Amino acid sequence: MTEKWLVIDAHLHFLPEEAATKTGRGGVYASTLLRGGLSLAYQRLQDIEGILSLMEDAGVDMAVINQSAWSPHGLEVCRALNDGYARIARDYPGKFILCGHVPLRPGQEVLDEVERCVNELEFKGMSLISSLPEVALDSPEIWPIYGKIGQLGVPIVVHPTLRSPLWGGDKKYEMFKTVSREYDIAKGVVEVIYSVLGDFPDLKFLMPHYGGGMVALKARLRANFEPAGWDIPAELQHCPKTPRELDELGISRAFDELFDRLYFDMAGFGAGWVPMIKAALLTMRTDRICFGTDYPYDMHTAEDIRSFIDSIKELDIPENDKRSILGENIKSLFRI
Repeated sequence: MTEKWLVIDAHLHFLPEEAATKTGRGGVYASTLLRGGLSLAYQRLQDIEGILSLMEDAGVDMAVINQSAWSPHGLEVCRALNDGYARIARDYPGKFILCGHVPLRPGQEVLDEVERCVNELEFKGMSLISSLPEVALDSPEIWPIYGKIGQLGVPIVVHPTLRSPLWGGDKKYEMFKTVSREYDIAKGVVEVIYSVLGDFPDLKFLMPHYGGGMVALKARLRANFEPAGWDIPAELQHCPKTPRELDELGISRAFDELFDRLYFDMAGFGAGWVPMIKAALLTMRTDRICFGTDYPYDMHTAEDIRSFIDSIKELDIPENDKRSILGENIKSLFRI
């Protein structure tokens, strides 16, 4: 008999009722969103039974869930999110891999909430937003958060910021939802690789949306990567280097050692668009690529999710790699 495929969605959202009506500094009320253009998505976002039904119909066994888009509203909202997630963990055991939430700001109360999420609520990871207007993933003031998460030994799930305006995009040509958001994620990947991992080498990160398009941007980053203290000929310093030059200098290996510490979900890029999947196989390790839907945004029907899963199963790669992408990588990352 053929072994069952384990399918884990690495990027799915749920907004519990405990947090749905709360707001914080500069926040927005859920009731406002429920009347806007995303009204249907936000209704789906709060329907846990609908989420479970969709997972069953699509053949998804488990899902990593977070609602970090809400975390900028403050610590009170984050606590409400965490309490709501603890409730569904009790109500639906074995279906969800829960992420805790804290705002990107310093303070002992934030660190206490991280500890509560992991030690008391038994969440398997923590989710952080990719940036705030005044805070980035490499901002020194959030180093204590990294230290606490590292001490507790759980991975960090990064979620794109939803702040607006964002990098000049706003509503112009829908750039807020496309290139501006992906730039913020890609920027976060660079900040983690160049800065955070230097001080916290054991931290594990799951980056969204293929790392904001790292499938294409990885080559450009490698070409300009210059490790501190590296002996680089003067004529090659501070300028792009060819693949041959990178290999001869040993820089390609140094870059890949950092890049390969990160995990990447497949959400947010065309709802399982096959050319993107194939491009990822050329630029990322198969033990770092994780199936993800971004439900209820990028994908919202069981039919399309099944098609995405089937596209992975039909790839011309070893079956073990397909199984890794569909679920085993997440199982390993979160130590399920």
